[in-house]
Amino acid sequence: MPQLKSIGHCLTCPVRHQSIFSGLPEESLKDTIGDFKTSIMVFEEDEIIFNQDSDSSESVYTLRKGLIKICKSLPDGRIQIMRVLVPGCLFGIDGFVGEAYNHTARALTDCEVCKLPLEELSELRRNNPEIDRAILARFIKNLRQTEDMLLELGAKKAPEKLATYILKLSESYKANGLKLSNDGANLSNKDVWHSLPLSRSEIGSLLGLTIETVSRFFSDWKRKGFIKESKGNIQILNAAGLKKVACIDDSCGK
Repeated sequence: MPQLKSIGHCLTCPVRHQSIFSGLPEESLKDTIGDFKTSIMVFEEDEIIFNQDSDSSESVYTLRKGLIKICKSLPDGRIQIMRVLVPGCLFGIDGFVGEAYNHTARALTDCEVCKLPLEELSELRRNNPEIDRAILARFIKNLRQTEDMLLELGAKKAPEKLATYILKLSESYKANGLKLSNDGANLSNKDVWHSLPLSRSEIGSLLGLTIETVSRFFSDWKRKGFIKESKGNIQILNAAGLKKVACIDDSCGK
């Protein structure tokens, strides 16, 4: 069951530089945010933060630690993974427009989540254009991610989809400081390992591929020396090779 860890304060939050308050000038931060506080909730792996179609009128969320997957369900029980959230992501924003949650948010790992009171946050939006612009920027980012995913699902071939996913995962981890080395030491980039948050089946769900197809390309790329894989972690050995497979640079198709 989710547990209340503590009451959070955005002035001292460790992920504030990645949050919707990151663009506020330091000197005016206290006056702008005031005593706005959040509830810091702890979720264990596979616990649900909120369900699709449930009421969104009370809270918006920011991920502090861990990873979360966003999923949509069909009436027959089939589930499609839409995207994976990393620390700093704002999610569950349907309440801003008075709609029920359009998806389910489920913890991929043990997580810490800031639960932001919607009424107080809406008041901050009305009084602070910077915060309103930051939230709008998150809307646009989510929309662009959805458009990119539609492009990949509709236009890219299976190996292109999978190679693009691995490269984007690595870029996301680096951007958010989520590197995982094989022994905890400070290693060079070529020695850095990243956690694979999704199983082969879940990667297939995200990319519209079968588990057999995902496994086949992973095995092929390990033989070619593009990647290494160990205990749910992945290491990119040949980024140029993966980029060529993904068809995202000038070497595409050559």
